[in-house]
Amino acid sequence: MRGFINLVDLLNHWLFNFLAIVFGGIAILTVYQVFARYVLNSPLVWSEEIIKYLMIWIVLLGTAIALRKGLLISVEIVLHIVPKKIQKVMQIIITLFNITFLFLLVQYGFTILETIQGQTTGAIELPVSWTYAAIPVASIIALVNCIAVFIEIFISKDESGVDNNGTTIIH
Repeated sequence: MRGFINLVDLLNHWLFNFLAIVFGGIAILTVYQVFARYVLNSPLVWSEEIIKYLMIWIVLLGTAIALRKGLLISVEIVLHIVPKKIQKVMQIIITLFNITFLFLLVQYGFTILETIQGQTTGAIELPVSWTYAAIPVASIIALVNCIAVFIEIFISKDESGVDNNGTTIIH
């Protein structure tokens, strides 16, 4: 079980670093877009779409990582409201709800991909399915993270269950 958790944490570490690089690229592209529009008077037609679609991927994949680290505010608030004695039970209930929701989101995401097959974006003629693929892909990663959280709840020695400080993701 610990091997699975370590594998998930390694995946999250690499994904986090990849997202940081993509986010840096978006920042550079945004600055260049502003420069091209206002200084060169030649706006980029494709950059806005690329930025928008990459931000969708960043948010959804980042949410999957945040779920693993317990950094989603709704989960944190519920866990801090209840007494210490029932926090582990609440963590189990929350995690089971998350697993159910994510399983349904994976199914719904693949249904969306089937529905929009063949559609392309306006400016760059990118398949729309590449953008909407973020839903099932991020949901699968979040589901794997949720399973790791569920396992960690049971193998954890302390009463609080999962390490929720979020600092272990950045090495």
